[in-house]
Amino acid sequence: MASALNIAVVSTGERKYGLVVDELRDSEEIVVQPLGRHFKQSKGYAGATIMGDGRVALILDVGQLAEIASLSFVEESARATELTRRADDARKDTRDLHSLLIFRSAEDEQFAVPLNQVVRITKIRTADMEDVGGKRVIQYRGKSLSLFTIDQVAKVKPLADRDNFLAIVFILAGREVGLMAIGPVDAVEVSLTVDDTTLKQTGIMGSAIIDKQTTMLVDIFDIIHTLNPGWFSEKKESPPPGMAAATILIAEDSNFFRSQIKGCVEDDGHRVLEAEDGMAAWNLLQEHTHEISLVVTDLEMPNLDGFGLTRKIRNDERFADLPVIALTTLAEDGDIARGKKVGIDDYQIKLDREKLLESINHYLDRARKS
Repeated sequence: MASALNIAVVSTGERKYGLVVDELRDSEEIVVQPLGRHFKQSKGYAGATIMGDGRVALILDVGQLAEIASLSFVEESARATELTRRADDARKDTRDLHSLLIFRSAEDEQFAVPLNQVVRITKIRTADMEDVGGKRVIQYRGKSLSLFTIDQVAKVKPLADRDNFLAIVFILAGREVGLMAIGPVDAVEVSLTVDDTTLKQTGIMGSAIIDKQTTMLVDIFDIIHTLNPGWFSEKKESPPPGMAAATILIAEDSNFFRSQIKGCVEDDGHRVLEAEDGMAAWNLLQEHTHEISLVVTDLEMPNLDGFGLTRKIRNDERFADLPVIALTTLAEDGDIARGKKVGIDDYQIKLDREKLLESINHYLDRARKS
């Protein structure tokens, strides 16, 4: 019938209502990315995602749509919603939150990767995969997308046997690669207490309890570097002849993250000095004034945080030109603006080793040329 309506039943809190739509197509496993800062004031949208064919799709905020439509139940729940929002904000103020993508490889093993590293998620069929040159690939957007699994390098259960998979797409060493996985997938913000010994191995940086389940934290950089070490040696530029290794000061109160950063920076050929908080980092700057070439600092630390450390650095003429990179979990607009005000040069998300190294080498190269 031409007059028939398509109604999607949606829920906000404990309430449900019908959303009239033109047509219903399909369900998709997606990664929701926040809207750009220029669109954050647009009501009715919770975020956006990039579909498998490359198109951008907006994600509706059903709670805001109900408010815009002046549905009667919204006002009665407004107070509860506001209290919930305030409680969430309070928790975020006191916790070191990480934005992660949760997924599975085997049916009963859960994994996570930093959400900011994920370019997109696309569905793939086993029938479309090819084994060429000893590698598993699939034709994707006119090119061959290299596919890999966690069990190729780590002692975990094999990828589940299915006709259809998800390919979580990343960009490393300038190349797109796809990590084969199965659903369900979910994007979460959690405070991590990381066990960096029990399950740590090649491709797995540690584990944490997420939603009451042991979750292995995947090190994409380590997996790809193990499987294709030549990709990174091709990209890495040789230092100028006679140029000594740079000394990098790392200020981070978490032993796990400090160890992660130190390892990748040293692997890249630099020397590292470690500090457990901003005050300890400031003391090391006094002791090694002419040695330290760059500072990588966490933002939330006891005694002296990253903002305070940067302010002290910028107020001392000896360190006026010393590059400072802030290492954080969620680079919010407010933090970025505050960081620029005190003199932070760049923000990098924790656990993204490749982008951190790119930033470090960019500022070191710029300092050498100046």
